[in-house]
Amino acid sequence: MTKIPRLVAAGMVVLTAAMLGCGGDGSTLGPDGTPLDEGDSDGIVDDGDSTAVTVSLTQLSAEIFTPKCAKAGCHTGSSPAAGMSLASSSIAAAIIDVASNQRPGLKRIDPNNPDGSYLIQKVRGAGANSQMPIGDAPLSSAEIQLIVDWVTAGAPSE
Repeated sequence: MTKIPRLVAAGMVVLTAAMLGCGGDGSTLGPDGTPLDEGDSDGIVDDGDSTAVTVSLTQLSAEIFTPKCAKAGCHTGSSPAAGMSLASSSIAAAIIDVASNQRPGLKRIDPNNPDGSYLIQKVRGAGANSQMPIGDAPLSSAEIQLIVDWVTAGAPSE
């Protein structure tokens, strides 16, 4: 064998070894065959289009409960309507895992169960006495969805 074929043979051996060493078992590739980010071993490709919504009770209180529900004569003060204060300082204790006064079989907010949460039924106007807020425009579908998303996420009290 001459020097050139030996060099070619040696080069092919090195190239083959390098390719085999880089091949892996496929466990670090996403469904589309591209490498996953470091530490991402769930096989789900993050395309940046996440629709997950993170809603906090603080946000709900500031954007919905305080301005639309905790008004004079409604869900605030020493004698709030239905015994439920939606003032930001006491809201978690008043609504999360607390039985409804009007429908004791339901909780005001049943974490992870928006359809079984009486407060959501009230703002939707479904299966409840009167749609809340009384005497004011109903909550928008986007506002109701924020509450639903928070309940679905387990209704964290922060």
